[in-house]
Amino acid sequence: MAQDAYLVAQANWFSDQLQQVAIALYQPLVGPVALALYLTLWQEATPRPSMTERRPQTQLLEVLNISVDQLYDARVHLEAVGLLKTYTAIDAMGRYYAYELYAPLTADRFFADDLLGMLLYDRVGGHRYVELAERFTLQPVSRTDWQDDTHQFLDVYHLTSVTPPADLAPARAATQQKPTPQVSLGKPGVDWALVKTQAQGYGVSPEQITQQEAALGEIATFYGLDALSLSRLIGKAADVMTGKVAAASVRRLAEQTYQKKTPAFTDAPIAQPAAPATGNTDWTPEEQALLQRVHGVAPRQFLEAVKQAKGPRMFVAGNETLALRNLANRGVFDDDTLNVLVDYVLRDRDSLNQAYLDSVANAWLKAGVNSPQSALLAIRDYQTKAANRKPRSRKPARQEQVPAWLKQRTAPASPQQPAVSKAKLAEQMAKLKALQEKGGTQS
Repeated sequence: MAQDAYLVAQANWFSDQLQQVAIALYQPLVGPVALALYLTLWQEATPRPSMTERRPQTQLLEVLNISVDQLYDARVHLEAVGLLKTYTAIDAMGRYYAYELYAPLTADRFFADDLLGMLLYDRVGGHRYVELAERFTLQPVSRTDWQDDTHQFLDVYHLTSVTPPADLAPARAATQQKPTPQVSLGKPGVDWALVKTQAQGYGVSPEQITQQEAALGEIATFYGLDALSLSRLIGKAADVMTGKVAAASVRRLAEQTYQKKTPAFTDAPIAQPAAPATGNTDWTPEEQALLQRVHGVAPRQFLEAVKQAKGPRMFVAGNETLALRNLANRGVFDDDTLNVLVDYVLRDRDSLNQAYLDSVANAWLKAGVNSPQSALLAIRDYQTKAANRKPRSRKPARQEQVPAWLKQRTAPASPQQPAVSKAKLAEQMAKLKALQEKGGTQS
């Protein structure tokens, strides 16, 4: 999970030459993201890692600019080709992963490995395969007219004792490196009895098949050959005179026969960890759909999907990403539960904010939520209580007694009052006019 920590250990010593092998030969198999993860861990690896050197996996996501799903996919691709082993444990500081890095095979060992050689050939094609082989081909001294003038050890050194000191054994054991994990397709399901019977018809003895059973089994598994198809290839590759057959010849024939067909090496769907069992709870169709929707999706991607579902032009703001990341870094919920939380909060809101997100998270933690299923049960419980909650009865507002004098002042005027006032006003205006005229006459 993204909120868990990790540390890096190395099982072998690395070199610049092996880095070139990783880039040229392993990258076509695992892809650029997986190789970037490998080289990043390579830079962080130390010979003696300390338990206090843990780092949050969110750091890997930020450095590589990838999602949790992409990190998981890259990790399993590295494990498949023997470059990485993953261990997990839980202690007082929480859950953490230990990534143990293995050095790539040397170029000669890579091309000598039947499975890795076939995988590379299938991925890059015959022309590029030959180019890569020539790139890692050395040209040692091979002239017959040169005389070897190299001195041997005893020509230079004189030994007085051949008994090794007791201190050599502990040092030899301490510096021993772990062997590189074996890359295998597993036990091939080949009917060897039928293959041997059919091969005898081509003059190939059963002993020849038995001696190369492992290599031939890898070829059959890789190209999906049944017993009859494998037998025909063995018959074509066998030496007519001696009846001997070489697995390399069978492989070349298989490459030529199947190179125009669908590539044998494709990325299989990565088996994500199964969702936790839902128990006997009767989930509604909407709840079942939500459980499927939140499983195996990075919270940041789920947040963006929910926002897009609410409105095609809506986007995830920076403060929303920060709020979700802060909660994820606390490690209180797994990714699926965080996705349920995001879905719940955004049902009635258009955006996330840190305060409300933390409030709901604390309420869930108090209720014992530790999975997406228990989160749905907590939502059910809250909605049931809210529906059954009785509305509060509101007391009537207090009525103050109004004094009689205020009633008189605030009493509405009668409809006839405006008419009476106009009549009096007209009478007064007439009297004023009469007085004015009388005064004018006297003057």
